[in-house]
Amino acid sequence: MNTEENLEFLKGLASLKSRALAVFLDIFIFIAIFVPFHAYSTKKSEIIYLLIVYSLLTCIQFYFLAKSGQTIGKKLLKIRISQFHNPNEIPSFFKIIILRIVINDLVYLIPIIGLIYLALNYALALLKPRRCIHDYLAGTVVTKVDYIFYK
Repeated sequence: MNTEENLEFLKGLASLKSRALAVFLDIFIFIAIFVPFHAYSTKKSEIIYLLIVYSLLTCIQFYFLAKSGQTIGKKLLKIRISQFHNPNEIPSFFKIIILRIVINDLVYLIPIIGLIYLALNYALALLKPRRCIHDYLAGTVVTKVDYIFYK
């Protein structure tokens, strides 16, 4: 990629602020659905409800991710997950779900290593081209929806 193409590519990337806000919106949606029920529930019904809501939201998010490379938060902010080498295309379900989410979340579960990985993962997003470790693993990048990249 020459300098002009590189500068053009960087213009189409989602900002760090929009990426972070999309994550917070996704978390907020979950909390907004769960919390009202929490006030009127018993412990057993709360756990069942939590599992149902979490499963339902996960299925909805996975559907949107597979279809458009977007979670609900990303849709609201008009950003999406794209192929790194062809940002006009949506990555495969395997790349988005397995490589970006499942493997990433499994590493987070490892004591101490998970915290170090978390810090490194998001520290990389501060650098150009704003890709986290999970983006490198999956060959993805987060872009603006309405930006057309040159082929």
